[in-house]
Amino acid sequence: MKNALLVLIALCIGLPVNGRSQNSDSLNIAGDQAVSMNKLDDLMGRAQKRLSYIMTNLGELSDNNDANNNFDKFKENLDDLGSIRSDIKDRVERVRDLQGQRIAAWTKEVSGMTDKDMRKITNDQIDAAKADFDALDKQLREVGGDANDLMALLEDLKKYFASSFSPDSIKTSQPMVQKATASAQEMLKDTDALRNAISKSKQKVKGTSSGT
Repeated sequence: MKNALLVLIALCIGLPVNGRSQNSDSLNIAGDQAVSMNKLDDLMGRAQKRLSYIMTNLGELSDNNDANNNFDKFKENLDDLGSIRSDIKDRVERVRDLQGQRIAAWTKEVSGMTDKDMRKITNDQIDAAKADFDALDKQLREVGGDANDLMALLEDLKKYFASSFSPDSIKTSQPMVQKATASAQEMLKDTDALRNAISKSKQKVKGTSSGT
């Protein structure tokens, strides 16, 4: 009841429920973090699209069909995917950096509160924000590790075909092609789940930004 009263008082005097002023550093950083998470989601969508192209290339190569220069397209799409992956890694680090900045600024702002109950309310919010991002970051690391393994396998296939590209070599490579295709299908599903988690986390971050 007392906490509810404090929240009501905060709303009546025009303060956000989390106790921070609308021009606070943590709110501004939250806005930047939400934007950065949106850019990360866009990059992951581009990676999924490129991976789908690669699966099509491998499927046609498996049918001994290179009438449309599928091997060259496979190499081009793989190079593009590698470039996108590099951008994703950079963006993930940016999101992590902004998370650290946001929590540090928020914690500093809490230290300036004089009311014990308001400090508790806000510290609980900070703990929830930390837990939410920790769960997302764990998912980012798991999917990132699987993506690294898949990229290594695809690069090996590119090297193999570059050194020996013939109907016989394509036939010999089928177990690895099938493994790569299965891994790619799993990666597409895992990335869908990750993008959904990013979207949910982004909405929570936006809920504490100065733009909401």
